[in-house]
Amino acid sequence: MKSLILVLLILVVPFQLNAQKKDKIKGDKQVVSTSGEIKESFNKLEISDNITVELQNANRNSYVLTADQNLLEEVEIDVSDETLKISTKSKITGSKKLHLNLNIQDLKSLILNDDAMVKNSSKFQTDNLSIVLNNSAKIELELDIQQNLEVYFSDNSGGKIDSDAGNILINMKNRSDLKAKFDTPNLQVNLENSADLKLDGSSNHTEYNLKDSSNLNAKKLKTQTAVLNSKNRSDIHVDASKEIEIDAEGKSKIYVYGNPEIKVKGLTDKSRIIKR
Repeated sequence: MKSLILVLLILVVPFQLNAQKKDKIKGDKQVVSTSGEIKESFNKLEISDNITVELQNANRNSYVLTADQNLLEEVEIDVSDETLKISTKSKITGSKKLHLNLNIQDLKSLILNDDAMVKNSSKFQTDNLSIVLNNSAKIELELDIQQNLEVYFSDNSGGKIDSDAGNILINMKNRSDLKAKFDTPNLQVNLENSADLKLDGSSNHTEYNLKDSSNLNAKKLKTQTAVLNSKNRSDIHVDASKEIEIDAEGKSKIYVYGNPEIKVKGLTDKSRIIKR
């Protein structure tokens, strides 16, 4: 019986791997455009594969796809369960152009996978937005969020964000990187496993949680009060004008800007606090 199961596994696993593998195609360098209206309603957007998408607010959902002529049919644009999914049928190994202008009425969730890229040329507005980036995906976005912005980066993803929001949550791990400018009353930052974050802007209160050699440069983020919890080995740069509470383990040098009152909750190992 065990021998039969082993034989079946040997036969099935290669079949599954082959089924998941995409054919390869290269663009013919004859650039054309096509457009269409997206009639099904959606508030979530999921983009996979090496496609560049440009977002903008609009009164109706529509798109303009500009690409090498032989690649137009390779791009799939489908709505399922209130999610607009954009991907390619084949693995595109080269193209002169592969760009999608996307006009959207409402967006609450943005998910990018596998080298996808999203950007905008004018500020994108919405009430609440969750952004998830995986597998080397990239963004360059200017946002106006009325309530809550949540950002999740992992696996070498990265980019730039300029945003106003009522509350902002940043979760980053696995060598992801972000340069951001925020204007918000409340900001929470969680970094782990070599994440890299550079912050600018302003916040009333900011909470930082770091571990596993993550890099934080927030000396240009002007915050009134801050809390820093660190189990980190890299240097940390933070600003606070009134008060900062620090609980640190590891070997970090913590550079504090803004001349706040410093409350040390814990300072172990070789961590150091340096006022600037």
